[in-house]
Amino acid sequence: MESSRVKPGFSGVSSLSDSRRSYMGAAAPSKPAVDGCGVALRVFILAATLVAAVVMGLDRQTSTVQVTIADKLPPLQVPVTAKWSYSSAFVYFVVANAMACVFSAVALAACRSRSAVAPLMVGDLVVLALLFSAVGAAAEFGILGERGNSHVRWGKVCHVYSQFCGRAMAAVIVSLVAAFANLVHLMFAILDVHKNSSYY
Repeated sequence: MESSRVKPGFSGVSSLSDSRRSYMGAAAPSKPAVDGCGVALRVFILAATLVAAVVMGLDRQTSTVQVTIADKLPPLQVPVTAKWSYSSAFVYFVVANAMACVFSAVALAACRSRSAVAPLMVGDLVVLALLFSAVGAAAEFGILGERGNSHVRWGKVCHVYSQFCGRAMAAVIVSLVAAFANLVHLMFAILDVHKNSSYY
């Protein structure tokens, strides 16, 4: 008889289950409406990381330097080639941007799946860390080539490979813009989840 007096929701079981269902999105449609701003950011990130990876991956320049063997002999003209694959920082940069590009393509394909929201947010965090770390490593190597390091007697080389350094710096700037765009997209995604969740 006592159980018949208990109204639904008074014990907290029904209300708790309702809030969980609402938080997990069970009552929401399986295919939410596509966010135009989010898709535009994804497309921009995909294009920017692709451009950065291609520009850096094709960066190569051969220059001629003079090597003096003896004071009485004329200097030798030696062709020297600079290539992105000679630097581990640039290799990491190309790989990181290629991974970010592939992830952006996968995210665009899964943007209508509600079950993919959490995995995509985790992937965005990983891509964000990859891009910023790759930009930092490549920029540091580029600054070293531009200015050198007198403490360890590393001479600057960008005056010899000006085109190579220019293309590398352009790729770093494009990747940095893509990293900030990915950060903005992730912030919007977190705010959207918070706004649509009744748990809070």
